[in-house]
Amino acid sequence: MIRFKHFLSWLTLAAALTGTCGQAAATPLYHVDIDTASLGSGPAFLELYFLGLDGAPAATAIVSSLTGALDGAADLTGTVMGTAPGPFVFGNAGGGGDLVQGIQLGGKFGFDVSFTMLPGDIGTTFGWALFDTTHYLGADGDLGNLFLQPFAPAGQQILVAAPSTRVSSLTKIPEPSTAALMLVAMLAMVAWHRQGVRRV
Repeated sequence: MIRFKHFLSWLTLAAALTGTCGQAAATPLYHVDIDTASLGSGPAFLELYFLGLDGAPAATAIVSSLTGALDGAADLTGTVMGTAPGPFVFGNAGGGGDLVQGIQLGGKFGFDVSFTMLPGDIGTTFGWALFDTTHYLGADGDLGNLFLQPFAPAGQQILVAAPSTRVSSLTKIPEPSTAALMLVAMLAMVAWHRQGVRRV
């Protein structure tokens, strides 16, 4: 009976680790840096939005580690919730969500963003921009976009349209490959199994 319990707990751990590895491979993490030093000083706004086309499959954007000279609480519209520095969780239901955060220009801002999405054939867009009361700052519109394409092959489901400029840059955070994660998981299970054998 004791061996069966050990086997069952080992099997549960294996399933959990395998599931974790699969999810890690499916959700890349991106880091966005925004340097407003060249834009002068004073108040402005940072906008983050997540917009799904009509009929787009369910998707979420998780924004975390929002840093910089933030001015007050963010104004949230649509399917988005959270507070600075995050996480903010955006959904694409009902058109999506929009976050407008007051900032003070002159310094650096940054955030991390990752996504989840269900299979489908219609996309969703995540974008970010800077503006003041009269016009966009740093670009004539969005500083960058990430297009979610749930119909694309694995590893190609996020199309990046975020050219590095003097104001904004985007970096994909390297993740361990699924094979590497599986190897670590297997080594952990073998070590755990050997420890259990020694106890018996």
